[in-house]
Amino acid sequence: MGLQTEIRDIDYNEFVSLLGTAHFTKRSVREACESVERLKPTDLAIELDLQRFNVLNGVCASCPKRLECDRKCEFVGATDALGNTDANIWLIDMSEYEIAIRIRSATHPFSSGGWGYITYADLPFFYDDSDDSDNEEEDEASLWERGYKERVLDANQRRLELLRRRAPAVWRVLIDERNALMAARLAWIVSKSLDEGRKPKILAVVGAAHVNGIRELLANPSAIKESMRRLGLTFKPPTLIRRVRINGD
Repeated sequence: MGLQTEIRDIDYNEFVSLLGTAHFTKRSVREACESVERLKPTDLAIELDLQRFNVLNGVCASCPKRLECDRKCEFVGATDALGNTDANIWLIDMSEYEIAIRIRSATHPFSSGGWGYITYADLPFFYDDSDDSDNEEEDEASLWERGYKERVLDANQRRLELLRRRAPAVWRVLIDERNALMAARLAWIVSKSLDEGRKPKILAVVGAAHVNGIRELLANPSAIKESMRRLGLTFKPPTLIRRVRINGD
């Protein structure tokens, strides 16, 4: 089914709880697990594509200390917390390959060279502002771990604004385009569930930089369709990676 048939005139936030995280921090893993246990979601949506999920899950799956590990990412932690429950797990992010291609196209539209293949890790979550480093600040990962999330989010917002000014094409792909696609896929999951007569309760675990943008789009479904059109995005449904059924149903 296409995007046009899936978007309803409702506030999708009624069915979606967004958890913003700082990737690979102990606190984010703990918050993801606690959110799963508290909300008992019917669906878990995570900011990964299939390739990244397989890499992260594959590394953890072969580790005998997986369940006790405090260094795994919040996405793996959240899926572990689901346990043997009747829940869908969805991958809602753009692939690393597509991110790289779209950045290259936006920054070098008339060249077949340019950026080549890059990974998301090559473009840091916390954009480095070397011009504003007069006062050395405490490590943000440490602040996040200790609960000073607002300070970290404020600093991150300043860096995102700097990235928007210095590299608007890169910012558009990393933030705007991914927000639109993830919002569209979350709306699709909700609509699909409602069409099947089920009321979904979705926990979406995403990087903190995406929360406000996705939430605003979910509150205004017409903006999702407009953003997809304006940004030249083609909708594809999210990837369902696991369906656990109790008692073999």
